[in-house]
Amino acid sequence: MRTTFGSFNIATSGLFASQRALDITSHNISNANTDGYSRQITKQRASMPIYGDPSGVVGTGVETYDIIRIRSSYLDAKYWGQNKTYREWNVKQAQLESLEGVFNEPSDTGIRIVMDEFFTALEELSKLPGDSTCRVNVIEKANMLTTTINRNGHELVNAIRDVNFSIKNKVSQINSLSEQIANLNKHIFNFELGGNKANDLRDQRNLLLDELSSIVNITVTEMPGPNGNSYMDVKIGGITLIDHMNYNKMATVDEPGEFTELGSGKISRIVWEGLDNQEVSIGGGELRGLLDVRDGNGENHSYRGIPYYLNKLNEFAKGFTKAFNAQHNKGIDLGGSQGQDFFYEPAAEEINCINFKVNSDIIANPNTIAASSQGDGESNNENVKLLIELREYKGMFTTLIGTPDDFVKSILSALAVDSNQAKRMTTNSQALTDHTYNSRLSESGVSLDEEMTNMVKFQQAYNTSARMITTLDAILDTTVNRLGLVGR
Repeated sequence: MRTTFGSFNIATSGLFASQRALDITSHNISNANTDGYSRQITKQRASMPIYGDPSGVVGTGVETYDIIRIRSSYLDAKYWGQNKTYREWNVKQAQLESLEGVFNEPSDTGIRIVMDEFFTALEELSKLPGDSTCRVNVIEKANMLTTTINRNGHELVNAIRDVNFSIKNKVSQINSLSEQIANLNKHIFNFELGGNKANDLRDQRNLLLDELSSIVNITVTEMPGPNGNSYMDVKIGGITLIDHMNYNKMATVDEPGEFTELGSGKISRIVWEGLDNQEVSIGGGELRGLLDVRDGNGENHSYRGIPYYLNKLNEFAKGFTKAFNAQHNKGIDLGGSQGQDFFYEPAAEEINCINFKVNSDIIANPNTIAASSQGDGESNNENVKLLIELREYKGMFTTLIGTPDDFVKSILSALAVDSNQAKRMTTNSQALTDHTYNSRLSESGVSLDEEMTNMVKFQQAYNTSARMITTLDAILDTTVNRLGLVGR
């Protein structure tokens, strides 16, 4: 009888083990399309046998001793490292494509076209220096040139302000993710104190770490604890962001920027809130891309972001204004007076792409255009011819020996080079990231074909264990109720 009841226990353990395996299989199938979910499997082993039986060691069945999630910490760390690079260049690519839209070259409204139209209007004036229509046309084309430069300048200034707003949002997002991860660490720690596995909570945490790695460079370390649980540490640039259940908040400190006077507003410096406002070392991710785009001025081989192109526009406006005014002041207007500044030169500030404009006195009176080099302004066109020659003048700018058209082409060429580099880096880093992601998915993801195979396997094991119990029940029924009844 002991052996028969022992067989009952063995069959029952098989029944329960198969039921548990089917539960896990069902859980996997249900979460086949859940983001961040890792496939789980049951670990089974033979239960403790009975010693001392005359027939030898007797087995006692099977037990499920663990449920593990299939996850590679190596692939996770590799993905986080590659993801930050991809996200950084993806942001740069998007911002540079936006800058290409601002300059809108080649087009009928780009700087080069409107500058050509301005010099063409001067050529028409050189043919009829006393004609009022030609003079008005020169002013209109000059206004179109300054308006185009102003528009581009305003767009770049607004872009700096928008990027700075995005930086603030990213910092808030990091703080929110840090709080969520710290809370999950607490739940995981408490759940695993008794030796259980918080597999689904760990998946949620990994999904948040994936999102965090897209924003900023992180280093994740998980250390085993004394009771079978673990402690997690997340660092940014060597400084702890998350210390298991605690986290350090990041903050933004507003300071005057390089282009505050142009309307870009203050820029935000990222600091550790509880560490005497120590600046955060950002080494990758979307945040690094946004910082480079907002602050990169191209000096000392640094990244060429929006400030680089804004400085170039400022240099163009200043150089063009100075050179054109210097020659215009040497001429004589239609009334016989000495030429005045054609473009406005502010007394208290530098000439830049925002305040670049035609002198209001010239607009009010087209006759003040100094086309002549002598008193006869009706027929003399010597000064306007010298103004036209500025089109080929190569000493107008400090950072480039070239004509105004060459200077504009150098800006557009730099933008094209930077944009192409960002596209290549984005494509290459995305390929690496996708490869690692797919490798991780092939290991941790749920295969419905495999789960269907497991389902059939565990179902057959369950049915077989149930059949064993039915067989043992029949044996007991015969033994108890029918044995010894024959011949009565």
